[in-house]
Amino acid sequence: MSAVMTQSNTSRPVRAKGGHRTDIQGLRTVAVMLVLLYHAGVPFFSGGFIGVDVFFVISGFLITGLMLREVSRTGRIDLADFYARRIRRILPAATLVIVVTLVLSMLILPPLRWQDTALEAAAAAVYVANWVFAAGTGYQNAGASVSPLQHFWTLSVEEQFYIVWPLLLIVVLVLMRRSARAVGTSEPLSESRFRRWALAAALLVAVPSLIWAVVATARTPEVAYFVTTTRLWEIAVGALLAILAPQLSRIPSRVALTLGYIGAAALIVAGMTFVVGEIPFPGPAALVPTLATAAVIISGFEGRDAVGIGRPLSLRPMRFVGDLSYSLYLWHWPLIVFATALLGGTLTPAWGLVTCALAFAPAYASYRFVEVPFRDWGRVKKSSWAAIRSGFAMIMITVVTAATVFGFARITGAEQPVAENAQGARVLTDDVSDDDLSSFEGSGTPVDVVSDGIAPAVLEANKDNAQHYGDGKCHRDYEGTEPADCSFGDTDSSTEVVLVGDSHAANWAPALIEIAEEQGFKLTVHTKSGCAFAPADQVKQGGSYPECREWVDAVYDEIETTSPDVVITSNEGSRGIMKGGEILPEDERETVLENAYEDIWDGLTEQGIDLVVIADTPEMGHHVPECVSEHPTKLTKCSTPRKEALEEIPRPELDAAEEVDGVEVISMDNWVCPDADNCPAVVGNNLVWRDSHHLTASYSESLADPLAEKLGETQAAVAVQTQEHLTKAE
Repeated sequence: MSAVMTQSNTSRPVRAKGGHRTDIQGLRTVAVMLVLLYHAGVPFFSGGFIGVDVFFVISGFLITGLMLREVSRTGRIDLADFYARRIRRILPAATLVIVVTLVLSMLILPPLRWQDTALEAAAAAVYVANWVFAAGTGYQNAGASVSPLQHFWTLSVEEQFYIVWPLLLIVVLVLMRRSARAVGTSEPLSESRFRRWALAAALLVAVPSLIWAVVATARTPEVAYFVTTTRLWEIAVGALLAILAPQLSRIPSRVALTLGYIGAAALIVAGMTFVVGEIPFPGPAALVPTLATAAVIISGFEGRDAVGIGRPLSLRPMRFVGDLSYSLYLWHWPLIVFATALLGGTLTPAWGLVTCALAFAPAYASYRFVEVPFRDWGRVKKSSWAAIRSGFAMIMITVVTAATVFGFARITGAEQPVAENAQGARVLTDDVSDDDLSSFEGSGTPVDVVSDGIAPAVLEANKDNAQHYGDGKCHRDYEGTEPADCSFGDTDSSTEVVLVGDSHAANWAPALIEIAEEQGFKLTVHTKSGCAFAPADQVKQGGSYPECREWVDAVYDEIETTSPDVVITSNEGSRGIMKGGEILPEDERETVLENAYEDIWDGLTEQGIDLVVIADTPEMGHHVPECVSEHPTKLTKCSTPRKEALEEIPRPELDAAEEVDGVEVISMDNWVCPDADNCPAVVGNNLVWRDSHHLTASYSESLADPLAEKLGETQAAVAVQTQEHLTKAE
């Protein structure tokens, strides 16, 4: 743009003395320390994640201020120069951290995680990591280990904003120039007029984004947390501060300084009281840290950066950590993840603090020897295109490194033999007693090595789901509320069996589908992620889950209408329950869930429908495929003590069944955990688990015969079992 800008008489300089906001450097320190204390697991800093919101506002304020000054000085925005500055500032340290993280991942993390980390590294390199992590927040990935590169989602959000925002301001300049030509004026375009147009542009970004953040957080908070559309308004708030600086600088000093104290106090209180899962984020709650940060920034206008709240923020130690804040943010999180892995999967607050303290070393080295030198390197400063070419080279270095790690992951997976025609539970004896585990005769005892390989392959274990997950019409994820049109076996049969429940009911779908196909009855499947088949206000990712209650009611009506012969249900016992807008403690929610089961089961049995409850699946307590990938010749390390897996999990369905006439309970515990002492990761040559509490479809299918036999022992035998099959099984 070449339109000439003039300084409006009403505009006043609002930079702090010396042109540098020392309080903002201190505010960066507050932001990064909140994040570090939160990630370290320090008590009383449960809301430290709001440090990210502080960074968003600061970034929007500083970057927009730079562009406003450029427009005021030159009448244009040089896109190439803008992106060159971003490259010099962001990419060198980010590239170093990603590459080092990839290398350390191969040295520390299980091979199963190398592939995902490589893909996430490539996404981080091109600044789309937030969308990758948002896509991985579904229920089926809930048990997956956290990525050492997950914190790159914030950089992705910022850089996506800075693709859109400069272009929008350029559009503003074009429209202003055309407007001036339309009225036939030759007067230069004033700065105050540009700010008014920029204000409209910022509001055009901020208002829809804030509205969508509220809506999306209420629907899918786990996705809303990462996606750009719910976060743009926070960066736009910083942009608004820069645009409105001439007006905000007129606020009386006493009022402004008071705002600063209030803002700082609000940040500390929010950082100490907000709790993940209890406060949906980034919905309306995100206004607290965002507006609090804005208040602190406003207090420093007109040279007040070193007075009021700016005084402690401007202290040398605060400014020093503020200088390191970007590198410190980049380095601390991979170290937290690696330390957690090295310490057996649990990081105490003490070790968390030690890890964060150690992060200062690479952060300082990165700042001193990478960030600053590259930013001031004459070769990349001599032209914008030189910096852009260097940025492209750094991205390619990251992508090539990620591709190499991905290749190693595939090779490592290929080195682990995959069993053909895996027998799974079929290697166990048929003469199994629920009371006498010795009847297995050692065939289910955990072993260190399986010579014929394991199926499914550990790299593919997460995809080894029941077939009804992938057909698009059966399983309902978080948002679906309508009953599925999903049947297997002989769909024309007059005998209908319904499987209903959450993903723990889906554990049994592969076995039941096989039984239905063998016996020739119709099997209808109704399952929904994270939603027990119970009329209770259940929890989704720490927030309300109205879609669950709607689905339960709709499926109940469907069952009432079709009146199947048998309903089989199974549900996770540790389901979260809300009452009065609050999440109930475990002992109370078990009682509520038990009562809810009784209510809905009474309704079914009163209609003459046979009801069979499959006791809830054991909990292994760790991600089994990851463990197996790390210990392919020491599989016993991946087993879980039977007591922990079975006896310490809540099972409210068992108590409820005792109170409802006509309900029968079957347990597959001894087939899933066929050993007196431990639940194995592998039975026969089948990988039993695809995460910590979901069966692989392969192992579930191998349980078809024993499940059919147990069902045949119930009053519902006529619907789910034929005498011919019983004879064959015997």
